[in-house]
Amino acid sequence: MSSQSHDLNQITPFEGKSPQFDETVFIDPSARLIGEVILEKEVSIWPFALLRADSDRIVVGERSVILDKVLIESPKDRPVIIEREALISHGVILHGCIVREGAVVGIGAIVLDGAEVGKNSVIGSGSVVPPGMKVPEGSLVLGIPGKVVKRLDEEAMGRSREQWSEAYEKSKKYLKIFGKT
Repeated sequence: MSSQSHDLNQITPFEGKSPQFDETVFIDPSARLIGEVILEKEVSIWPFALLRADSDRIVVGERSVILDKVLIESPKDRPVIIEREALISHGVILHGCIVREGAVVGIGAIVLDGAEVGKNSVIGSGSVVPPGMKVPEGSLVLGIPGKVVKRLDEEAMGRSREQWSEAYEKSKKYLKIFGKT
């Protein structure tokens, strides 16, 4: 894994730990990665996203999309784990939590310490997932504090997959524009 062609303002080692990723990853030039950030294959990090892993690690799973102005922080003993093919939408805050495979965290949502967003679940825009909440697989969470309001049917999960797919495909175009990492 490499981080050599990015400048120090974008990719910042902290206490001997550096961001790790390969040439399949798209990182927008305005994004910032600090500390032990591990990006698996084909991840995309969009404009003004900040991933700060100076207390614990952040792992972003294969083909996940981290959109504009996302803040991800891992406090001590609370790594942030985002599994494969998740979509983290504009302005989201993730703090010491887990987002399972295929989940969508909507615009401006907040997921707090010890929370776990279940596989193929959707956190509605502006919702707050409180500390320690375990969102069951395939659920829709809305509100402040967030509550499971229903189980998603196949059609709703299909729409979530389409949102992810659109962003993922666009990230490949950005990688061509900005070149390999």
